[in-house]
Amino acid sequence: MKFLNKQKNTWKQINEVILAVNNTEVNYEKDIELNLNCNFENISRGRCIVEVFKKQKKSINSLFVHTDKPLMKVKVFYTPKEIDKLIGLLHLNKNNNKKVKIFLRISNNLMINELGYLYIKDNLDLKIENFFWNIPIT
Repeated sequence: MKFLNKQKNTWKQINEVILAVNNTEVNYEKDIELNLNCNFENISRGRCIVEVFKKQKKSINSLFVHTDKPLMKVKVFYTPKEIDKLIGLLHLNKNNNKKVKIFLRISNNLMINELGYLYIKDNLDLKIENFFWNIPIT
C-alpha cells in the first residue's frame, strides 16, 4: 500500500473495507472454490483478492494487508451449499452494469488520509468480524 508523510495528512480510522467485484472465477478440483478480483470503494489505491473456501472446523475469516505491494487478500469460509447459493446469485448479476459489492467489518481499524490512501507500517492479518454482499440482480 502507499506510504505517505504523516505530517502533511489528516488521518482517520476505518473499520470497514468496501470492495467492488470486477470478475469472478470458480475453481473446482476436490472442493469448489470461488475467487473474486476486486477494487476498493473506500481506499484509493490497490486491489483485493477474495477467496471463498469450504468451511472447516477452525476456519477464520481474515483480511491480510501487504506493506510491500498494493494488495489485500481476503479469505472467507462457507459451507458447500452456501458457496453454491452465492455462485447462483453472482450469476444473476452477470449481465448487470451495477457491480457486486462486499462490505467487510474488520477487527482492528485501518488508517487512511483524506485522499483515501492507506497507511500500513507492518503486514497486517486481521479477523473479519462480519461481512455481507450487495448483489444487484436487476
